[in-house]
Amino acid sequence: MKHSKRFLCLLLTLILAASLCVFPAAAADRTCPSSKDDPVVFVHGLMGWGQRAGINAVLPYWGMTTGSLTSYLNSLGYETYSATVGPISSAWDRACELYAQLTGTTVDYGAAHAAAHDHARYGITYDQPLFSGWGTKRAVNLVGHSFGGATTRQFLELMANGSAEEVAAAKAAGTTPSPLFTGGKSSWVHSMTEIAAPHNGTTFIESNGTIMDVATNLSETLAKGFGITEIKNLYDFQLEQFGIYKDPNETVLETLQRVFSTDFMSHNDNAFLDLTIDKSLEINDGIGIEPNVYYFSYAGNQTVQDPVSGNYIPSAKMWTLFYPGAINMGKYYDKYTAGGFYIDKSWRPNDGMVNTVSAFYPIHSDGTCLTKDGKQGWTNYDGYSNINFKPGIWYVMPVQSFDHIQFVGGMLNGSLVKMHALYRGVMEDIYSTYTTAPTGTVFPFTDVPESRWSYPYIKELYEAGVVSGTSATTFEPTGSVTRAQFVTMLAGLAGVNVSAYQYGPFSDVPADAWYAPYVNWAAANHIVSGTSAATFDPNATISRQDMAVMLYNYAQRYDVTLNEQTVTPFTDESTIADYALSAVQALHRAGVISGMPDGSFQPYATATREQACTVLCML
Repeated sequence: MKHSKRFLCLLLTLILAASLCVFPAAAADRTCPSSKDDPVVFVHGLMGWGQRAGINAVLPYWGMTTGSLTSYLNSLGYETYSATVGPISSAWDRACELYAQLTGTTVDYGAAHAAAHDHARYGITYDQPLFSGWGTKRAVNLVGHSFGGATTRQFLELMANGSAEEVAAAKAAGTTPSPLFTGGKSSWVHSMTEIAAPHNGTTFIESNGTIMDVATNLSETLAKGFGITEIKNLYDFQLEQFGIYKDPNETVLETLQRVFSTDFMSHNDNAFLDLTIDKSLEINDGIGIEPNVYYFSYAGNQTVQDPVSGNYIPSAKMWTLFYPGAINMGKYYDKYTAGGFYIDKSWRPNDGMVNTVSAFYPIHSDGTCLTKDGKQGWTNYDGYSNINFKPGIWYVMPVQSFDHIQFVGGMLNGSLVKMHALYRGVMEDIYSTYTTAPTGTVFPFTDVPESRWSYPYIKELYEAGVVSGTSATTFEPTGSVTRAQFVTMLAGLAGVNVSAYQYGPFSDVPADAWYAPYVNWAAANHIVSGTSAATFDPNATISRQDMAVMLYNYAQRYDVTLNEQTVTPFTDESTIADYALSAVQALHRAGVISGMPDGSFQPYATATREQACTVLCML
């Protein structure tokens, strides 16, 4: 389907996320003992939103098409929240908003900053803190996606070291400075994890000039329109400091004239500017590494090197709408920014919005990343070695094969399992820095030892909430799977809410059956067609070829890319039913199914529970 340039730019902008009681001032660092009770607060990226936004109830930013990530993590025993800050505001303004949200106070952007950028000093008021006890009893663990990375790093810098300029400006104005600007609170933040964060800016902006021009203009127009309508309750740009709000003392015409005559971009206080390489490095020059805080960073790459040109092009699994930007980024090198920073070949791999190398760790304008005592401020971590993480250094985690939006469960993610596994790992790493970690999901099945070939697949799906046992302690890996059970697994993999699918086309699927909404969901989405036009036979065991057909239809429905590789045909391929042959062959070429040790597929054999888990994980 062809989209207009304007629609494409809007979608690209939406996911650049798509890739975020006043406490007394403290002269010295407040004592805040690290505790396993410290919660995790997620901070969204550009054009994103959090739990305060009305849209989050329908489409959570954290989890998107795979369901609420915070709800999933909370079900594992963690305490998580998602902050809501200005979607296109600058890192500074967003940091101030994050502080006000954590404390339940009015946003104070600082007298000096407000004067320098010609906007109001104060913004919206948060009626209550995001969680109780912050700073007095508990610290916070911050997780930022995309521009949420710059937001949280700026936030920590102000928490730790404050701003002498803002303190002086507030006193000169005869007002009290925000406690955010007095510093001495680095212990209020225990850890910081950055997900696909453009620490050092992104070449997406410079290599996609036309798209960015349209996107920024469109974003500003939307911000003004949303800011003075009821849509603000659904999605709020939070630009009151720039006068973008509905004044009850004005007529509609007066509000329209005032708001639409405002030139937001001319204030040079926005995310689009902060995401440029030069501005990012300027921000980085004012931010250090705090010796008591734990730092983790995850980068993504969904490009491959073109053997002809040597440039980097999108992989088959990248979201199609990322292609134009990713292609331009993949060939953009050997250039200098306006500020004199040299962009070399290492900047070509990317996740569709952010350069992989930029997401590793933040550097200063001189190209260094150093601790306060002058040592190297980062180290690579392989992701599996059993080590004790230390504060005061960036741990660069293994590069993930995700595009920018897949990191938050967005379009064409293709695997709820992989996304949930990533964030379980994030949580485990965060809480491994405490003496005692909170209890997550314990693998309970005594009949699936670690030595069993299917153990990792069953464990992966169990922890993701896709499958359960046949009892509290057994899984019965070699047990059979019914057609209804496999459909239920597929629904769990997709993370869909099936409550609206109580009725369907099959006469043998009564509305009050536990499996009815799952089967009806699968029928409505053309994943299953039944054993006849009117029957599904839900309690019959599923054959291996029927399992392949459902899995293939699921991949088609949810746009899961199936790789193509040369394989040896199954020895019994001629016995596969005509309706299943193309599905089996496609999944075989994609490496999702591999058949039996003797080279056969055994299409009519009953699929086992461990086989079902394996193919779901391999998708």
